[in-house]
Amino acid sequence: MKQTLVIKLMVSLLLSGISVGSLANEAALYDLAPEGSAFIRIIDLREQGRDQSASNKLRLKFQNKRLSAEAYCSASEFIYVKPGEYRQKINGMLWEGTLEPNQAYSLVVANNLLKLLKDFRAEDSRRGVLAVYNFSGRSDLGLNTALSARSVFAGIPQGQSVARAINPLKSAFVVVGSSAGERENLAATDPMIFQAGVLSSLFICAEHSGIVARWANSMGDR
Repeated sequence: MKQTLVIKLMVSLLLSGISVGSLANEAALYDLAPEGSAFIRIIDLREQGRDQSASNKLRLKFQNKRLSAEAYCSASEFIYVKPGEYRQKINGMLWEGTLEPNQAYSLVVANNLLKLLKDFRAEDSRRGVLAVYNFSGRSDLGLNTALSARSVFAGIPQGQSVARAINPLKSAFVVVGSSAGERENLAATDPMIFQAGVLSSLFICAEHSGIVARWANSMGDR
């Protein structure tokens, strides 16, 4: 019965045109990680990351494991590592940090800043998690559903993240902000198929053209 449900899920995802690769990778990561592992990924907020040439991709190594973010306002996949203290040079800056067991982290890499954020994990096998990260430089942003304009998050702190549980479904969202006392739509997301036990990360960033909203990957992180 379980195998039949998995096959039906994979078929529906393939028919929808959404890749299942990242879901499979994340499932393998958390299932195979030794007990007490820490989990980490990198988020690229460097200005040079806007140039999507191969030479400008952000690449790092943790315990001989490679992390790679493809472009500005994107993230690598999570990897598992041994918990403990770390010290290494990243983007010309020295980073020192402590990773705790069973905790997920995002290491934000900007031009003149390295910041370690404690991240979220989806621990409910019946529901997913929607996490939103505000890297836009604005503190007046919120997130609404695209179809009904229902508020999901309001006042997302600049440089911080917020999260909530979400039922398995397909949904798209709109980033909203305030201008002269009026609410305005700033950026629309691609639709996301939320899965039970999966973390879906949405990054809100600033570009020359304005505010952009991008999913960390097409299926979310477990």
